[in-house]
Amino acid sequence: MKKMMLVIVALLLAGCASQPVAQFVQLPDATRLGITAIVVAVVGLAFAWIGGKLPWTVPFLSKYKEEISLALSASVIGWIENALPSAYPDISILFVQLILAVLAAVGLFKILGKAGVRGFKV
Repeated sequence: MKKMMLVIVALLLAGCASQPVAQFVQLPDATRLGITAIVVAVVGLAFAWIGGKLPWTVPFLSKYKEEISLALSASVIGWIENALPSAYPDISILFVQLILAVLAAVGLFKILGKAGVRGFKV
């Protein structure tokens, strides 16, 4: 009987223990803004492409473009924060910032190439 009580108490204590909390990397505000800007640009380009193929969707897409892009950017930021390893948060943040910097450089080079700047022609 004493062993049964001991097992019951042990199970109750194990059930009352705190659950492990999922660790995630908190991105800085500047990185969040960069991700938001990229998602807004991609959604805008996608909606422009859809509007070119299906002109009757333009009024709906232009009305809700900001809401859809901000909701998607919040989802992407949450996904990135949960996907990054929390064991090395500084390296994870630097990796995301490196990707944002590369995307910004590629975009800048394309803009300068289209403007006809010498040395940046694509």
